[in-house]
Amino acid sequence: MGAARGYPAGPRRLSLLSVLLLQLLGGTQAAIVFIKQPSSQDALQGRRALLRCEVEALGPVHVYWLHDGAPVQDTERRFAQGSSLSFAAVDRLQDYGTFQCVARDDVTGEEARSANASFNIKWIEAGPVVLKHPTSEAEIQPQTQVTLRCHIDGHPRPTYQWFRDGSPLSDGQSNHTVSSKERNLMLWPAGPEHSGLYSCCAHNAFGQACSSQNFTLSIADESFARVVLAPQDVVVARNEEAMFHCQFSAQPLPSLQWVFEDETPITNRSRPPHLRRATVFANGSLLLSQVRPRNAGAYRCIGQGQRGPPVILEATLHLAEIEDMPLFEPRVFTAGSEERVTCLPPKGLPEPSVWWEHAGVRLPTHGRVYQKGHELVLTSIAESDAGVYTCHAANLAGQRRQDINITVASEHLCPEGQGEVEGNPGLGVMDRGFPGAHRRPSQFWALWVESIHHQELE
Repeated sequence: MGAARGYPAGPRRLSLLSVLLLQLLGGTQAAIVFIKQPSSQDALQGRRALLRCEVEALGPVHVYWLHDGAPVQDTERRFAQGSSLSFAAVDRLQDYGTFQCVARDDVTGEEARSANASFNIKWIEAGPVVLKHPTSEAEIQPQTQVTLRCHIDGHPRPTYQWFRDGSPLSDGQSNHTVSSKERNLMLWPAGPEHSGLYSCCAHNAFGQACSSQNFTLSIADESFARVVLAPQDVVVARNEEAMFHCQFSAQPLPSLQWVFEDETPITNRSRPPHLRRATVFANGSLLLSQVRPRNAGAYRCIGQGQRGPPVILEATLHLAEIEDMPLFEPRVFTAGSEERVTCLPPKGLPEPSVWWEHAGVRLPTHGRVYQKGHELVLTSIAESDAGVYTCHAANLAGQRRQDINITVASEHLCPEGQGEVEGNPGLGVMDRGFPGAHRRPSQFWALWVESIHHQELE
């Protein structure tokens, strides 16, 4: 639409009129005019951006873009949007340099180029904390210089904050120096008090990032107590002995003290009533004789050097125990079959071991009759397998056992007229007995299960 009467024409109409006047007055070819040229701008890494370009000409023109003088190819990330260039996600490496909008009349060959434009891309990228000086951890010694570098980088230059064990380090402290320009933390002279986990964070106009990998600095001091032998948890039976071993080293020699869980100190000169049978040896070991339930609990071994914090190690004394086993019900198995009997171990500390015995002999782990885990396994059952099997469970507190009576049932066919049961001559019967046993009046006979079922149906 044209400009309204009585009002000045807009910029686009004026530029077009300028093109017509140039053509009429000068007799020249149609000019290509940039209505909007791309301009340099700030951009954020990974965010959207747009370089605008608008042209006007009498004839059709082809618009394309150059990046550092090379034509720009459309991708999912960077592509032409009309005559402008759109960025779905600015990339500080791929979009570094100058961009230029080019308009060309393919008929006349006339070409016009816009001013150069570029991005000032703001970004920040995380990195690890590394040891800069000395070159290896093995070279770190007390009273020497240690320098750490924070490999977080960005534009504009980030501001850095260092942390030790999660606590921020301020620039005003005398035992370290922070250089934001070099991204360094210098510890001088480095001592055991500098030991800890070092991390860093940084922020700029783009945002904030923290170290992707932290550095653990460990500086030994001969005057600090160090663990040589740590006590271990102990399980003993009632009235038995319990021994805890504990040793520290330092220069000069560190002190060592044992404390019971109620904070009662344990010494050879002063023993509380419930620890009358405790003895502390010169090498730091603690002996408890004739252990009672009241002696069970946590024992702490505390080492203290001339410098540094105390080192506290803890171990627990448990009294062994074992509960009763559940009863077994008698079992009847059919000859030739395969059966399993599970022995549930009783609760106990330490965990009881379980094994099966038959006729006073421990069962093997393979064969026709054997033990698998906590199970008694009988395969191809024979009449000789009948009898009493015993499941044993034992630990330091003692032993428990339970017997199971296993009967083996076998089928026999009686001659005609013998073994009649309720008018059914010659029926098969079940013989249930023990191996080696002779038939006695007390030995009972029963109808074959299928026959009994048949009679019940009738």
